[in-house]
Amino acid sequence: MEFLSDLFVNIGAWFQGLLVSLNLPDVWARAISLLLGAFILAFVPLVSMFFLIWYERKIVARIGDRLGPNNSGAYGGPYGLFQVLGDAIKMFTKEDVIPENADRWVFNIAPMVVMAVAVLAWAVIPLGKGVIGTDLNIGVFYILAIGSAGMFSVLMAGWGSNNKYALLAALRGVATLIGYEIPQVLAVTAVVMVTGSFSMQQIVAAQNIPYLVAMPLTALLFLASILSELGRRPFDLVEADSEIVAGYFIEYSGMKFGMFYLAEFMNQLMVSVLFSTLFLGGWRGPFVEQAPVLGTLWLAIKAMLVMLVIQFFQYTLPRLRIDQILAVNWKLLTPLALVNLCALALVGKALPENVGPWGQAGAFLLTNGVLALILLGILAWAGRKVRQREEALRSAVVTNGPTEETAPA
Repeated sequence: MEFLSDLFVNIGAWFQGLLVSLNLPDVWARAISLLLGAFILAFVPLVSMFFLIWYERKIVARIGDRLGPNNSGAYGGPYGLFQVLGDAIKMFTKEDVIPENADRWVFNIAPMVVMAVAVLAWAVIPLGKGVIGTDLNIGVFYILAIGSAGMFSVLMAGWGSNNKYALLAALRGVATLIGYEIPQVLAVTAVVMVTGSFSMQQIVAAQNIPYLVAMPLTALLFLASILSELGRRPFDLVEADSEIVAGYFIEYSGMKFGMFYLAEFMNQLMVSVLFSTLFLGGWRGPFVEQAPVLGTLWLAIKAMLVMLVIQFFQYTLPRLRIDQILAVNWKLLTPLALVNLCALALVGKALPENVGPWGQAGAFLLTNGVLALILLGILAWAGRKVRQREEALRSAVVTNGPTEETAPA
């Protein structure tokens, strides 16, 4: 029972001891253990993609009342589980086509970059009590830096394809990613400021009360930012199928297209786990102290719930125009994130040291609630001004007829 209580850590220690018992030098035993751990850390998200693709198809089928994914027939296997395997085989067997005037080096490297970025981010995410690739003291900064590298793959794919649709999508993507990085970083900075550490394990350990309860507005700011990073609605102009077919990877086929497809799902899973770590207490949950292996299960449940919310937004919300997307960022989210960070800093500084976790959470919740009420008031005032201006224009048209200002373009 003692071995099972801390299963993953004990397996790692047992394997390293086995290597030492084979008369391997300690350096080689340590190196092999690290390489095997890195392989498992990269392999598990890749394998989990089969389940996640099936999971999203089921959710989409329920939201959109689609019969196909839920009744795929005998060839789809029980509950359509074999359908994802068939898609994977199809990706491997499709012809790899490269456009005639494409920049071959940039075109071929872009899928590798996007997959590398999707895998590297998992190195510092705690998947359970003691289950982490490496507990960097700048873990949050590492994830933000790796996530920012994703825009290079977008730009490389769009530029290297020599396709106007792909280039337009890449430029849209870079403009959106650069803009929404700012509120994302400010939201994460609020979490780091409250915790007092960049370490992901320390952030989990500090959440006696989940930060979603203490700072819901901060969590919503972070959620809106990651929706933009993922290219999910209402921020999915990067892959707007009704306008630019498939976005920046329109010219990719076969396994290269599959790499973009897998990276998209891996990023979706990663940000779901990241949101769970930053705002839902990560692997913390009932009975984790008695059986730490349950921490991984709790984290998986939280990540699936966050992914469900992301998919609900994706398949129910309308798509915004590029000017609306940028306006929401620069006129709403970024100023709100700055005010939120300053307000939390002032409240945290004013609190006495012996206030306790519940007192601190209550003060931060009250601060976020006041900011939300102020925001709703400002939005209501702005909406009223827009309606008054539209009514004045309609009245002018009725009274004086169309003018140069009121005539349709």
